Amino acid sequence: MVKVRFAPSPTGKLHVGNVRIAMLNYLFSQTMNGKFVLRIDDTDQVRSTKESEELIIEDLKWLGISWDEFYRQSERIDLYNQTMEKLKKEGRVYECFETKDELSLKRKVQVSQGLPPVYDREVLRLTDAQIEAYRKEGRASYWRFKLNQDEVVSWNDLVHGEISIPLNSISDPILIRPDGSYMYTFASVVDDSLMGITHIIRGDDHITNTAAQIDMFRAINGSNPEFGHVPLMTSANGEDVSKRTASPLSIVNMRNAGVEPMAIWDVLTTLGTAHNPDQHDTIETLKQKFSLNNRSLSVVKFNIDEVYSFTKKIIADKSFDEVKDKLIEIGITHATAEFWDLIKGNISKIDEAVEWYNVFYNDISIEKQDVTFVQMTLDNLTNDFDAWIKVLKEKSGRKGFELFHPIRMILTGKQSGPELKKIFNFFGVEKVRARIFANLEV
Repeated sequence: MVKVRFAPSPTGKLHVGNVRIAMLNYLFSQTMNGKFVLRIDDTDQVRSTKESEELIIEDLKWLGISWDEFYRQSERIDLYNQTMEKLKKEGRVYECFETKDELSLKRKVQVSQGLPPVYDREVLRLTDAQIEAYRKEGRASYWRFKLNQDEVVSWNDLVHGEISIPLNSISDPILIRPDGSYMYTFASVVDDSLMGITHIIRGDDHITNTAAQIDMFRAINGSNPEFGHVPLMTSANGEDVSKRTASPLSIVNMRNAGVEPMAIWDVLTTLGTAHNPDQHDTIETLKQKFSLNNRSLSVVKFNIDEVYSFTKKIIADKSFDEVKDKLIEIGITHATAEFWDLIKGNISKIDEAVEWYNVFYNDISIEKQDVTFVQMTLDNLTNDFDAWIKVLKEKSGRKGFELFHPIRMILTGKQSGPELKKIFNFFGVEKVRARIFANLEV
C-alpha cells in the first residue's frame, strides 16, 4: 500500500510553502488509495513548541487534510538509539571532534583551492591518544554517517526522471549534534523505514539530501522509498515564504483574514501544471486532476492576490444555506437569503458581510449631497426604480456617474456596491424615502 507523510517541525507557523508539500502528498495518497501520515518532527527541543504543534494541526484540519496515523519524533528517541547502536556496530557512523570554527576554516581553505567543500574525514586518522586528549580538553563530539563514497546513487524521480549523484561529492551527514540530539536527516530516515513510508514528495532543495538518505536507508532498512522532488516556490510579490509571525503567507494569518481554504488548494496545487485554478474545484476534483508527471521543473511563483481573487469567486458561488452558520457566528443573526444574494458578489471574505448588514439594517454615515438633486429624488420617487431613474435623468439632465453616484451615497453611504436597482428593491420605497429624508436633514 502507498504510504506518504507530511513532517512539519513545530518551530513556527505553517506557510504556503510547506502546506503545498502537504497538499501534494495528500492528493497523491488519495489518488493511490493509500495512507497519509502526519509526523511532528520535534527533535529540535529548543525551538519546538506545543503551541506551534497545535496550530499546525488546526491549520491542516481547516484545510480539510486528515491523516491515518500520527507521530511525534520526541516520543521515538529509543528507536533512534537502537538504530544508532546498529550503525555503530556495523561501522557506518563515526565520532567527530571539530569545532564550528575549525569546520568553517576547512571549508574556506577547500573553496580557496578550488575544491568542493566536502568533509575530509581527517578525524578517522586520529590516534587513540589524540582522541583522549580531545575528551580531556572537554570537546563536545558529534557523529556522522559514513557514506559509500565509491558509489553513485541513482533513482527515478517521480517529477524529474532519472537523477544520479556521486556520493563522493557530498559530505558525510551529521546524525547526532554535539548536544546529543538527533538531526532531522537521521530521525526522518529511521521513521520512514519503520513506518513503511513508500513515497516521499518534497522540494527540490532536498535532492542532494536524498542521495545521502538513500545510502542511509539501505544501511538501515536494505531498501528505500521512491522520491519525487517538486520545484521550489517563491513569492511573486516579494513576501517572505516563511514561518514569521506576521507573514501574510502563513496559513493561520490567511485563515484569520477570511481566506477560503479551497482558494488555497486551487492556487497551490495547480502551480507549475497545465491546469488553471477553478473556483468550483473541491478536493475530490483536484484529486482527479492530480499528477506528478508533466510538471514544470522551473521555480513556481505564488501570488497571494490569486488566493483572495479565488476566495471572492468562491464566496459569490455560495448559497445562503452554506453561509448561514458563519453569518450567525460573526454576529449577523437576522440575515436572509435575499440579503446574502444581494451582497455576496461584493465581498472578498465573509466577514465583510457585517459591514453590509449595517448598511442595510442600521443607520448609515451620511455624506451630504446636492440639496436640489436630493429633493428631486424625493419629489419623483415611485415604486418603480426604472421609471424613477428615467424621470430623474430627464429633469436633472444628469447621466452615468453624475446621476447614479449621489443616489448610491444617499442609500448606502458607500462609493460602490451591489446594483442600485437591487438595493432599491431590497429596501422598498418607504425605506428609500427615509434615507432621502435623512440626507436632506443633514
